[in-house]
Amino acid sequence: MSGIPIFKIAISSLLQDAGEATRAIELARGLRENCPPGIKLEIVFFSHGSSFDNKIEMDGFSVHRVAPELPGVGFRHDLKSTVVDMVGDKELAVQLLQGEIDAIHEVRPDVFVHGFWPIAGVAAKIARVNKEIAYFPLPFAQDPFCTYLLKDIPDFLEHLTRLPIKVRKFIMAKMPPKFKLKAPLLKQNNIISAYQKVTRKTETPEMQNLFDMLKANFTIVNDLPVFYEGDPMPKNFQVVGPLFSPSEPYDEIDINILKRFAPENKNTKIFCTLGSSGESKNLLEAIRALTLGEHPEWDAVVVCPPSVCPIEEARALVGENPHIYLTDSFVPAVKVNGMADLVLSHGGQGTVQTAISCGTPIVGFAVQPEQQVNLDHLVERGAGIRIPIQQWQADEIRKALITVIENPAYHEHMAELQQILKGIDGKKNSAVAIWENIGNPISHLS
Repeated sequence: MSGIPIFKIAISSLLQDAGEATRAIELARGLRENCPPGIKLEIVFFSHGSSFDNKIEMDGFSVHRVAPELPGVGFRHDLKSTVVDMVGDKELAVQLLQGEIDAIHEVRPDVFVHGFWPIAGVAAKIARVNKEIAYFPLPFAQDPFCTYLLKDIPDFLEHLTRLPIKVRKFIMAKMPPKFKLKAPLLKQNNIISAYQKVTRKTETPEMQNLFDMLKANFTIVNDLPVFYEGDPMPKNFQVVGPLFSPSEPYDEIDINILKRFAPENKNTKIFCTLGSSGESKNLLEAIRALTLGEHPEWDAVVVCPPSVCPIEEARALVGENPHIYLTDSFVPAVKVNGMADLVLSHGGQGTVQTAISCGTPIVGFAVQPEQQVNLDHLVERGAGIRIPIQQWQADEIRKALITVIENPAYHEHMAELQQILKGIDGKKNSAVAIWENIGNPISHLS
């Protein structure tokens, strides 16, 4: 093997976010499985410390430790995130950016791949990587953002979200692009401040917003192409299909879940999983919805991640209700989705695509604009209900649950999306698109 050239790919993802981490691992697997002959592929993951580091190494990839070391609890906790800033502390943003730049210089990758992680995108530009490739959950670029991505009022415009859906969509269609570009989430002031400090620049017209931070030489979009039929893709963007964590043969299901979701149990089975991006109040409100009144006709399994909500708080709401099972342990999402009749969740892409793969409708809310887009795709297809986050209250959640349970059309429409997804190999498509964009790997060797 000594005579075979080594081709090195570094992957930088926000590993504190489960959806981002699992997509990164699946992408790495695809790149390895579809690697062109004549080279020895080495894939290195950048990590500030996360619960996925062991899984990455068990899959045969290496982990490069990047300063500063973070607790690995969850991205909101680790990054001190606020409503408008992904990194909520200016000094932490500087440390993260400098650490990422140092890691690029240390690893010296032939190709640098990153997810929706602006620190990585900014570092790639400062370090002048050979080739920067991004993988996103949706076509995040200025033109799509200003035209077809957000078709409904963003949740941060709280008062407008209470208008009827047709009125909200009319307002969005007529809203000038310059107004949409003023969305606070696009600015990311702390990261821009870090960029200025690291580069010692005071004027930085090249780095004004998230679009500038995340722009790459080539970007794959890990979503269903059917959601973008008739919509123009930006240059160097390619929709390649879903990319989410599959069911593993060794994944075991808790006996308490099997008991409540057993085929012979004819009650409606509800799987509540809010991922790592929701807050404690969101999860507790969902649990209140499940406990309102007497509901012997449904059974629920609720995941309580320690980074989101202490399980003791949830237990205080549930009491001795035998129809609700709480767990703060790992739950194999694909297998449990396949047993459920309905998913109660946020709109993280991994959760949405897992539900689609199982044909399970969703009632959900969005914490971020990306999640709102994911859920609205389902709403447009009649496969789910999105509740604006300000209205994510027990009564509203319960009404939405009953609507889906009593209307079989939601299952029928989700089944249609399920069939579409079955015909797409997102992992292979992602890898092939990247290798084709790279071209001859030998020409990229450092």
